[in-house]
Amino acid sequence: MFELLLAISFELVRAEPPEKIHPTVWFGRIVGFLDNILPASVLSGLIPPVLTVSVAILLAGTAQFIQEPFRTLFSAYLLYSAISVRSMIEHAMACIQDGRPNASMVGRIVSRDVDSLEDWQLNSAVIESVAENFVDGVLAPLLYYSVFGVYGALVYRAVNTCDAMLGYRKGKYERFGKISARFDDVLNYIPSRLSLLLFMVLNRRSFLCGLKFNPKLNGHAIPAMAGLLGIKLEKPGSYSINCGREPDANDVVRAVHYFKVLSGMTVILALISGMLV
Repeated sequence: MFELLLAISFELVRAEPPEKIHPTVWFGRIVGFLDNILPASVLSGLIPPVLTVSVAILLAGTAQFIQEPFRTLFSAYLLYSAISVRSMIEHAMACIQDGRPNASMVGRIVSRDVDSLEDWQLNSAVIESVAENFVDGVLAPLLYYSVFGVYGALVYRAVNTCDAMLGYRKGKYERFGKISARFDDVLNYIPSRLSLLLFMVLNRRSFLCGLKFNPKLNGHAIPAMAGLLGIKLEKPGSYSINCGREPDANDVVRAVHYFKVLSGMTVILALISGMLV
């Protein structure tokens, strides 16, 4: 429990660890290297998640060879590297400039082509990213931390990094990224559905919208956020979630506010879980 409080304290001071000593950045470099040298087959696609998960387990296990209080500090640092609260807030807010979405900044946090999008669709892209990151960057790593300790949080982050870099349904990644995507689907299955219960605490409509619309297997937080804000979210050519009007820049600010609230709720639940175990 103390290492979780330390990790959150680190988050309040700095959004992300320095790149040179950031485990998630290391995972990304490993995946990028393997992406460049491995053949584009389903079987070779098993190597990135297996290797990054192995590194995650090795890092988490290193703590047992460190004396206190440095062991707790090291574990807290690893947990801090596995969650993403402040960085998401900063990235989302940077997308709104002079009361309008900035396409260039939006393009930094989403994978879709932003040049042809209208303002409301750019706002939608940011809000979708905020909602999805609540599960990927907060709820899931803290859930697995509550069950498996730092091992769980870091392994989840390793798999999620593989999916973020390889889990596309196009080109060579249709085959090479398939296993990474499936591993991520398995690990996000429970957190995605659990997120609906947290949204429901804030607004019953968000729960209903989250059940009615499901843009992808584990995409429940996106329609839940749409229901919470009473807006429409759309990824052109992929899905449209109609829970209200087209979003404006103020809705991005509201989404960030709810992201903070949901993240706070998740931290409290993780602390309670730590006290009960």
